[in-house]
Amino acid sequence: METLIAYIIKVNIALIFFYLLYIVFLKKDTFFVFRRYFLLVAIVFSFVYPFATVSAWGNIISFEKPQKHITQVMVEEPASAVVLADEVQVAEPVNKININWWQALLFTLSAGLVFFFARFIWQLASILRIKSQGIQKNIDGIRVFDLHDEITPFSFFGWIFIHTDSHSDAEIKQILLHEQTHARQWHSADILLMELLCVFFWWNPIVWLMKRETGINLEYLADNGVLRHGVNSRDYQYHLLRLTYHQNVAQIVNNFNVSQLKQRITMMNKTKSPVQKLAKYLIALPLALLLVAGNSVYAQNQKGDEIFTEVEKYPEFPGGNQAFMKFLADGIKYPVKALENDEQGRVVSNFVVEKDGSISNIKVIKGVTAALDTEAVRLLNSMPRWKPGEHRNQPARVRFTLPVVFRLEGENLAPSKSPASPISADVHEKGKMLDEVVVVAYGKHNTYIPPSPPLPGRDNAESNGNELFIVVEVQPQYPGGNEAMKKFISENLQYPKIAQENGIQGRVITQFIVEKDGSLSDIQIVRGVDPSLDKEAIRLIGSMPAWIPGTQRGNKVRVKYTLPVTFRLSGKAPTVEANKAAQEKLNDAVIEIGSSDGTFVVVEVQPEFPGGNVAMMNFIAENIRYPKEAHEKGIQGRVITNFIVRKDGSIDSVQIVRGVDPLLDAEAIRVLESMPTWKPGKQRGQPISVRYTLPVIFRLNKNTENAIQKTKLHRETGRQALHKRDEDNRW
Repeated sequence: METLIAYIIKVNIALIFFYLLYIVFLKKDTFFVFRRYFLLVAIVFSFVYPFATVSAWGNIISFEKPQKHITQVMVEEPASAVVLADEVQVAEPVNKININWWQALLFTLSAGLVFFFARFIWQLASILRIKSQGIQKNIDGIRVFDLHDEITPFSFFGWIFIHTDSHSDAEIKQILLHEQTHARQWHSADILLMELLCVFFWWNPIVWLMKRETGINLEYLADNGVLRHGVNSRDYQYHLLRLTYHQNVAQIVNNFNVSQLKQRITMMNKTKSPVQKLAKYLIALPLALLLVAGNSVYAQNQKGDEIFTEVEKYPEFPGGNQAFMKFLADGIKYPVKALENDEQGRVVSNFVVEKDGSISNIKVIKGVTAALDTEAVRLLNSMPRWKPGEHRNQPARVRFTLPVVFRLEGENLAPSKSPASPISADVHEKGKMLDEVVVVAYGKHNTYIPPSPPLPGRDNAESNGNELFIVVEVQPQYPGGNEAMKKFISENLQYPKIAQENGIQGRVITQFIVEKDGSLSDIQIVRGVDPSLDKEAIRLIGSMPAWIPGTQRGNKVRVKYTLPVTFRLSGKAPTVEANKAAQEKLNDAVIEIGSSDGTFVVVEVQPEFPGGNVAMMNFIAENIRYPKEAHEKGIQGRVITNFIVRKDGSIDSVQIVRGVDPLLDAEAIRVLESMPTWKPGKQRGQPISVRYTLPVIFRLNKNTENAIQKTKLHRETGRQALHKRDEDNRW
């Protein structure tokens, strides 16, 4: 979009300069033919010169060449989540009217273009209507259309229209000479060109003035053609005066009489300009060179200020990626207005890290609502300076794209009451994709925590009225740890028979309070699947023994805990996903309970391709093959793959989590299965099996003539939010 705007500005700058040159130096001479071609060449040059640049003082025109890279590999960090609960700190609503001035300007320009194009079509239709109503005649061997109404004579290409009853034979002869000159010299083509110029650049007054000068110059040419056939100049001028008050049919035709009658008469009586004055038309050459030089300077500056999405060394948040995630976690707030109106969704924002590390060009390219969009922009504006990126050993401007997912959890959430944000004109202007940030809040229907009666055999009366925590220094823990909880769940979880018979499965999100004495209270369903599964999840948690309570500043406190329970029908044992989403904001280990092989998703030491990410990028770039049939059919898209890096580093269980087409899916699996042995992941110093998710983007590059593949590969490991999303996709 920015490139198109720059092009339009350049075209209009050239038109303005050529028009001013015409008015100052050329308007008063009698070289009508040269003036005509000057205006035509000026218009064509104005549209062409933005593509030309001069380099090394050699007048060498160079055009930007498409990149020769066929395959591109990008490895990124895993996605992270920021989870907020009832006591979430929320932003105060902003009571102001947000006007997208860019959208308003774009709408105004588009509306004007539509109006003037419709006007242009209407004028063409009017000519066709008059032609169909006219009577075709032959006068002195010339085909004309005799009009019913008393309209000023005019021509349109080879068609000549005249109301014969309004003119004497001598006047008709003059009219035919005039209109034949228009038809023979294709003056209607000039008129159409100027009309289309006014349609697209209706907002530029110089274009309308240029159209007027073009029209009057064409009349000079036609008048000159009449006088050269021996017609008396005085008689011809009196004839024009008698037609002054006649009606004109349209502006896209060559009218025999136009409003600039005084100028035409003055020009007919003017002495012919001497041939030596033709030299002044050479003034256009320095102007053309100046415009090309200016365009070259602009192109060079743009090259220096080019915004990259892929560089050799990317900018870095002070402290690294973990510090960036912590900054987002601490700084993001779920807006009050968004909570009140049940607003949720994915806000995609762009920003540029400048050469000095400052943040600029913050834009929401795909918004949700005004409140959520404003919060995403506020967060980005609050960022400190980054360590700038480098490309070819020079500081570089780098564009990043940051998706922020605002999500509400809870029952009976109503649809959003706020209007959706318009799609930005820069929606395709994406940068390097950063980790997706997920902001979760519990809807207003679940924000009140009512006191609940103690569970059978549990006494929680002493904790009633005490402060309830969500994040504490020491989290509550199942006695014996996660392994013990795995064993308890596997021995006690009972998949409801009615749910198995009806094929019901899904993810039940439960929530409960771990009291000061370790007992569990206020067990409830935050998001359910089916009454049978919900009931079983509550029963399972209610049967748990007392936990080790959480502590804050050395004191035992009540802590709210969230535990998603996933019921799965796949021939395996039902599973539970244990999660600390409501307790820890970052870097939570996501444990898959009931896994027969003890496969982890997030571990202390991630598995690594031999040689690191760069080596993996080179391997995939050399081995990926865009399927020929998929290329021919134009098939492209994002294939999400999943595989396990075993304890010995071997790749196993390669599967498609979400496919695009069998051809692309099969190629993604083939490349992953051909990878060499990895360096295995570790947990507590021991090699373990780790599940790894790798999205593969197959994209066809239309700008590269012989390129049949261009892929982007992003490494994503499962943290909390990603693991949840993967589970949802599988079910």
